[in-house]
Amino acid sequence: MSTQLLLPFGHTTFNVELSTANLLGSLTPRPCDSCGDELELLHTALAHPIGVTRLRNIARPGQKVAIVTSDMTRPCPSKRLLPLLLAELTAAGIPDKDIMIVAALGLHRPMTGPELEVTVGSEIYRRIRVVNHDPQNTIRLGVTAQGTPVEFFRPIVEADLRICLGNLEFHYFAGYSGGAKAILPGCASQATVQANHALMIQPHAVAGQIEENPVRRDLEEGAAMLGVDFTFNVIVDSQHRIVEAVAGEVMAAHRRGCELVKARGAIAISRQADIVLVSAGGYPKDLNLYQAQKALNNAVCAVRLGGIIILALVRY
Repeated sequence: MSTQLLLPFGHTTFNVELSTANLLGSLTPRPCDSCGDELELLHTALAHPIGVTRLRNIARPGQKVAIVTSDMTRPCPSKRLLPLLLAELTAAGIPDKDIMIVAALGLHRPMTGPELEVTVGSEIYRRIRVVNHDPQNTIRLGVTAQGTPVEFFRPIVEADLRICLGNLEFHYFAGYSGGAKAILPGCASQATVQANHALMIQPHAVAGQIEENPVRRDLEEGAAMLGVDFTFNVIVDSQHRIVEAVAGEVMAAHRRGCELVKARGAIAISRQADIVLVSAGGYPKDLNLYQAQKALNNAVCAVRLGGIIILALVRY
């Protein structure tokens, strides 16, 4: 008797047929059958932010606003988040000309104009100035306790109000994605990114660890030197549907979001397998090996010492 497994693979799936007798199990995030409507989740998160008042009450006319969002290698549904966020700023009296959207690249390549348009949506691309973060155009703010030079993209530093968007998921050395990670490493210099990421070899720099995680602690210390006024993070499922949303103060909202990620995505295994078949999760997670290799970090937890990991990876 055989079992069919469907692994996310680019924009489609990779089908694997296995003997049922040889299959220990298929590990996937818990389904969210009652998560509700996407728009309702987003509206609720913005209407009831965690740790701060509503964004429309924080922003003031005359302020220059920088909205930091993910680049195309992340599954953050920016073009679905931005209209609601911009509506909050409009309600606060902030005109479009005083708003800039920054694609947080870290050390990834700059996005092209068409790629930026796809990321934020055509209507917003025509309305709002959208730019790539430039790791060579930075201002130094100081040094963290771990010795990381804190250098951020100049337009972010010069803004009056900073808002971070992002998706929340387990991260193999920062504990979880989201929150202040949009600023560091998202909008930092090469020296800052490299110093922060060098901490990944320390104990506790693992998925699901927050408070004792040296990478997360360092990046949040660095981001605090700049200041993040508001964050808007979501959790998406394997079909990129928004299943949870949190907004508010960058630390408090992030921690609540991490609790939701853990409740939905942490899975216990009965024993480690001889062979593990793993997918990066499909596009855009398998857009390049830099991103796709994160799947291996999860797979190694499920395979026995000396076992085999097979990574299904599309070639674009």
